[in-house]
Formats: sequence, structure tokens, C-alpha cells
Amino acid sequence: MIPDRAEINMNQQPLLTVIVPCYNVEKYIDKCVLSIIDQTYSNLEILLIDDGSTDKTGMLCDQWQTKDQRIRVIHQQNQGTSRARNSGIECAAGEYIAFVDSDDWIDKNMYADMISALLSTGSDIAHCDFCLVYEDGHTEHRVDERQATVKTMGRVEGVIMISEDHYWRTAPVCKICKKTLFEHIKFPEGRVFGEDMIVLDLFHQASQTVFLNSEYYFYFVRSGSTSRQGNIQKEMKNYSDFSDAYYERYCFLKQYPEYHSVLPLVKHTATCLCLGLMRNMVVYPQYFTDEYFKVKAEQLRTIPLTKEDKLRTALKFEMYMVKISPMLFQIWRSFYVRIIHLTNKLKITDRQIGTQMVVAFWWW
Repeated sequence: MIPDRAEINMNQQPLLTVIVPCYNVEKYIDKCVLSIIDQTYSNLEILLIDDGSTDKTGMLCDQWQTKDQRIRVIHQQNQGTSRARNSGIECAAGEYIAFVDSDDWIDKNMYADMISALLSTGSDIAHCDFCLVYEDGHTEHRVDERQATVKTMGRVEGVIMISEDHYWRTAPVCKICKKTLFEHIKFPEGRVFGEDMIVLDLFHQASQTVFLNSEYYFYFVRSGSTSRQGNIQKEMKNYSDFSDAYYERYCFLKQYPEYHSVLPLVKHTATCLCLGLMRNMVVYPQYFTDEYFKVKAEQLRTIPLTKEDKLRTALKFEMYMVKISPMLFQIWRSFYVRIIHLTNKLKITDRQIGTQMVVAFWWW
């Protein structure tokens, strides 16, 4: 049962810093900010980080700053979402930190309920569920609100749940964290996709987390968002970032025996992403360096292949090939690509090569 938000009086309300990275979102920023300032939890510091926007986003942020004294705007050169979030963390005055993406919005009771859960359970992190809202207005729900519950977990169980990235998601936007957890943790700057894998580190640092099984966060699925690009070069950047992040997750979990129950799943995903990326490197060599190909090959060679691994035969074959010789893999995949191009041209086949994820992944 969700704790009664009315039980927290003004003297008990810790300051919550809400960090909103903003880049070219003039169509969406007003709805986002309005949902934050209308929270039933009032003790907020709202940091709007204008990440070098080229539209009216920066001006709109400044206008909001004049309307609500809790809002502070930080203008910076375009350096990406990770740098914007880090800037917000560095400037945050709150005891707790939360993030909202600038094209999304939140339920008015989100922070009141989550702070209540944090304080009543003595947890370091509170997180909730979300729903997807599409451009046509269709909403995709993940939770039956009639079944709303609150559950606390210790460090080990929490890390395992967040590592599965299924029921609990790694997205930072659905969470409130103690600021102290960020003392030695930063978002990886320069990474466009998979940057929120640091949430795993946050859960590792937290002694206890509390999960509210309710959809407080509304993720707006729009065609022009950073994670949904149609540009092949950007898709390759997203793919490489996500592969690197998942390999880091695998290496992290491997260090701690208490997390090994989830290691096979993470290992499988890291392996498939790495192989899929190396396939794309052969199809689109213009978007990658030779050195990066060697790095990915070396990463894959550090992942042991056992009889228990549930890889498809073709993937096992290619993984063995990389372990024997990365150059052999390149030659084989180049030959395969040429054959597919030829058979497609002759209309014998109609296969797509490259850009497809071997493992389906979500927006985080």
C-alpha cells in the first residue's frame, strides 16, 4: 500500500532537485515543466539545463524561471544529455535528485508518493513504473493501477532486478535517489545511448530501494527523439553505445558473486549485442575505426563460451571465429554480405543486412 502523502508535513519535506536536460524541445517543454511545478510535493528545486538549443527552448526556459522561483536555468554549449545531467547534479542543492526528460511529463502525485515511500521505508532510492504515450494519443500501459503496491528490497535483490531490465527499468527518469549516491558516479559523457547504465552502480551503492508499482511517468514516444533515429550513422552510434554499456554491465556483475544469478542473462545480451555490432561494422565500415573493431573483438574474446550458453548456432559459429581470428570473422562476414547483395539483386532473396538489433532493446 502506498504511504499516505498527507503524513509528510512541510517540516519533514526534504528538498528534491529535479533535473531536466533540454535540447530543441520548444513544442514539449511547457507541458513537461507544468507537470513538475504542479506537483503536490512543493519543496522542489527545478534545474532546466538548456543544452545549446537552436530553437526557442532556451527562451522558454528563461520565461519559466521568471514564473516560478523554484526554477533555475543553466545554459551550456551542446554536449549531450549525459553532460546536462552531470551539470545538474553538480549544481543541485537538494538532498534527493530526480530526472525528467524534457518531452515527457509526470503525474501530479509522483514526487509526494515517492518521497513518502522513501521516508517511511528508510530507502536510498525510490522508483516507479511508466506508461508509453504515442504521437497519435494511444497509451500503452504496463501496470494495472488496481494492483498498485509498494515493495522494498535490499541491495542484492535490487541490483538483480534492475540488471534484468524487464520489470524494473534502468531509466533514471523514474527514480528519486539520495544525492550522496552520486559522489563517485557520473553519467558517461559522449555516450548517446545506454548512458543510463550507471543506474546499476546507484543500486549497488544503495542499502535499500523501494518500488512503487504505479505508472507515474509518461514517456512520450516521438519519431524525432534521440533514441529513435532513422539516420544509419546515428543508429550505428546508438548501437555501439548500447553494446559498450552492456559489456560494462557484464564486467561489473562478474566482479560480485552475489549477483551471479543474473549473469547468464546479461552475458547473453552483451554477447549478442557485440556480435551484432561487429556484423554492422562489416556492412558499414565508414562509421567505425579499425581500432574500435579490435576493441569490440577483444571484448568478445573475454566472454567465455560454454555449453550452457543459449546462443543460436550461427552466433556460436561466429563467436568461435572471432576468438580464433577477428580478421577471419571480417573475411567471412564480407563474403556473406556480398552473397546476400547478389541474391537480393537477382531477386532470389530479399534479406536486410545491417542495422537490425540481434537483441531487441528498449529506449533505455
